[in-house]
Amino acid sequence: MRGHIKKRGNKYSIVVDVGRDHRNKRIQKWFSGYDRKKDAEKDLPRIISAIEKGYKEPVDMTVEEYLNGWLERKRKSVALGTYIHYESYTRNHLIPGIGRWKVKKIDNDIIDSYVEDELKEKDLSQRTKKHIFRILASTMSSGRKYGIQDNIMEGIEAPRVERHEIEYWTLEEMHTFLSWLRSENHSIPFYIALSTGMRKGEVLGLRWSRVNFDNKTIAVTHQLKQKMGKKEDKVWVLSPQLKTITSHHTIKIDDETIELLKEHKKKQERDRLECGPDYIDKDMVCAISTGDYMRPTYLRTVFNRTIGRSGVKKISFHGLRHTHATLLLTDGVHPKVVQERLGHASIHVTLDTYSHVVPGIQEVAALSIGKSLYSKKEPIKNNVFSIVKNNK
Repeated sequence: MRGHIKKRGNKYSIVVDVGRDHRNKRIQKWFSGYDRKKDAEKDLPRIISAIEKGYKEPVDMTVEEYLNGWLERKRKSVALGTYIHYESYTRNHLIPGIGRWKVKKIDNDIIDSYVEDELKEKDLSQRTKKHIFRILASTMSSGRKYGIQDNIMEGIEAPRVERHEIEYWTLEEMHTFLSWLRSENHSIPFYIALSTGMRKGEVLGLRWSRVNFDNKTIAVTHQLKQKMGKKEDKVWVLSPQLKTITSHHTIKIDDETIELLKEHKKKQERDRLECGPDYIDKDMVCAISTGDYMRPTYLRTVFNRTIGRSGVKKISFHGLRHTHATLLLTDGVHPKVVQERLGHASIHVTLDTYSHVVPGIQEVAALSIGKSLYSKKEPIKNNVFSIVKNNK
């Protein structure tokens, strides 16, 4: 593929031969608007490379129109909660910021100016700014077939997010909270979360068919989440779409939790008998007395009310997952095991998240090696020192 520079009036254009038509006539693409010949010459290799990779002629639409189309496509492919975030950030920030530009005019300088001079200056939390930036990057990377440059985000730095300490309970706080739970139905989701480290949606999406009493395991395969129904109403469904690929995993559970689950299953059988034909059997471990889904709003009410009554430190439900991991690590459980229980993609994620526990692990390691190294045992006769001595 070849190209050359051509002058038109006071401007320069890049002309690239992209092939021939059915009459064997050359097909050329023109890229105009260069003030100086050397600017066009400098850009020529990039243009040729882009065409060879599948460059598309920019469509005649605004960025706002493109973003609206992107949202519509995302609406069909992501969870409802994720889509709501996408829509809110896109309509409230991205469209007002860059929506007026034509797709064929949007470039790295415009995006960089928006990020540096507008997004980073907004009166928002750094975490929110980072979310907006990620959505911006995702929309731009999906726009290649509409003519958006492949490297449009190159060199643009995302807003920095300062690391915050995670929230979790001490062993005493955990026991205090559990002692204030009023009923078995209230208790079971929290015991599952604390004994397994499962996320809220995973706990509420756990079915009895995924609990193996013989092997003492729980298979994390689904979560409870909302989606749009046929009449644009929100409905709760069990979705196999978890946070990450590695979120699908199996967790070993202790004997006490097994017994607790067995007793809970018996209670559900009694609920079934009391409700009769009105009982909704969805095979859910965490369910209301009629068998239907236990919704997150109900769980949140019980959680916050019990925190208030017990007087323990206020944390989010996700803090129970952090509590699970922290207690295991401080008790000397290997980080690799904790990683597998949480379903983290790598051990680096686990160690980075729970770095506050590392000093404690180091102390345990030091005590352990000290105990092994300096414990009083009978000396081995043919040790390395005696061998060296005898060889002299």
